[in-house]
Amino acid sequence: MNRIVLGGAQLGLPYGILNGGETLSREEVARILDTAAGHGIDAIDTAIAYGQSESVIGETAQNRFKIISKLPPIPLDVSNVSQWVRTQVDASLSRLKCTSLNALLLHRSQDLTDAHGAELYAAINSLKVEKIIQRFGVSIYTPDELNGIIGTFDIDVVQAPLNVFDRRILGVIDQLTALNIEVHVRSVFLQGVLIAKPENRPQRFQPWSDHFARFDEWVLSSGVSAMACCLGFALQQSGVAKLVIGTTSPESLTEIMTSIPNMKLEVPADLQSSSEQLIDPRVWSVA
Repeated sequence: MNRIVLGGAQLGLPYGILNGGETLSREEVARILDTAAGHGIDAIDTAIAYGQSESVIGETAQNRFKIISKLPPIPLDVSNVSQWVRTQVDASLSRLKCTSLNALLLHRSQDLTDAHGAELYAAINSLKVEKIIQRFGVSIYTPDELNGIIGTFDIDVVQAPLNVFDRRILGVIDQLTALNIEVHVRSVFLQGVLIAKPENRPQRFQPWSDHFARFDEWVLSSGVSAMACCLGFALQQSGVAKLVIGTTSPESLTEIMTSIPNMKLEVPADLQSSSEQLIDPRVWSVA
């Protein structure tokens, strides 16, 4: 079973701090999906909020992949949450040209613990009973978001960021796996910043130049590429079931798939950071 899941954000919108603002064409997406299938990748992670991602996947996937998608946050003016959920999922399935989802995640995990949480959970359980979705889960940024969810709601999947700088999910991963919750990780390359050449890293990361210097020294001493180091770190973590990896070309996807190291890496503890300005892309646009 391939542990790499193809990330769908780049397939439908300009995504990432290093992206030049271009959206992939349908033909480019088709080539990427052909390449993914050729490398044994059997799942795609997308979302309603990812621009044209679901539509272009529906046009090019040819039923070769398991699909994971995500519900957007519940709008404030929704009065019937159950109906809203059903409408959103039906529209997703129509765009994706499939009859069921391998998993449905919440883009805003707090929706489960807010006022509409019980109605939301009941609607999603109905989808599971009808086999419209096979699994249910949440996409989170920090483990704190799981407070009030784990032990209260029956979830199957948690997706969270993980990379050599951001290791917060590792503090709860044993608890999750003990509950048979599958852990998917994203941001393994920190939106590509970790595998960019030092001269191509955005200026906003200058305050952490010493941190990046230690990262570069570790990569050099490891004898493999920065890409291999990032992949190896994530894959060697016990409890990590899947890595969600985005790409903008077939060539870069092939590079990723052929860079997975076959050795255990010794990762310096001091590469870990708790600085949100460094590890949380949500605040990167804040001056």
